[in-house]
Amino acid sequence: MERETRPARARPAAAEPRRILLVEDEPRVRELMRLFLERAGFAVTGIGDGHLALESFDEDPPDLIVVDLGLPGLAGEALIEAIREVSTVPIVVASAKRTDRDRIDAFRRGVDDYVTKPFNPVELVARVQAILRRVGPIDARSDRRLSFADGRLVVEPMVRRFVCDGRAGRLTPTETRVLLGMASTPGIVVDRERLLAIATRGTSETTRTVDVHVANLRRKLGDDAAAPWAIETVPQAGYRWIATPDREDRTGTARPAEATAP
Repeated sequence: MERETRPARARPAAAEPRRILLVEDEPRVRELMRLFLERAGFAVTGIGDGHLALESFDEDPPDLIVVDLGLPGLAGEALIEAIREVSTVPIVVASAKRTDRDRIDAFRRGVDDYVTKPFNPVELVARVQAILRRVGPIDARSDRRLSFADGRLVVEPMVRRFVCDGRAGRLTPTETRVLLGMASTPGIVVDRERLLAIATRGTSETTRTVDVHVANLRRKLGDDAAAPWAIETVPQAGYRWIATPDREDRTGTARPAEATAP
């Protein structure tokens, strides 16, 4: 009697490891944390400087960030604020700052969890795993949209995409921060110093940098400085976002815009 044979089932492709950006300036501590996170199956990028960490995030956003607060280059608090302006990526603080005020301040800045040093690396891994079980991969969280002028402009900040007058394009990380810095307070003048702080986090000392980024934004959005519909220049003061925000539905997706960038 012949034995019935069935074709072997193809093994499902292994899922790519979730990516962690680990920002810790003490090499020994950073390597210990990296070791435990990698043993748990995560792909870890370790960085010891705040500015370099922001550059790494802008180039390739991770699935979760673990950050110390006492960083050289750019303080952890400023790094968190810069990331929160464009992303909802989970952030875990691992810091020697342990007062209630420190913790409350961090949560108000938008972090998802806070552990104090010294801590058990196994606990840190467990906290990271618990957070990532509650959220999807970064691509699954990238559908947040902002819509303006009855759908004329749709912006997806997390992936830095936009659709304007039916044309799809991309923004740089700095352009995204400048746009959000203005659009978060529509109709209100934002001075160049404030936009400089939002755009560069202290890496530039001239407000001319802001003018360059605003000019690039206008070019991409087809906004004429002489007859603006999105960004108005207020002489001797700064810039004002004049494109009316569209209402949002209950899922947080802006309406009526339905366009998506490829």
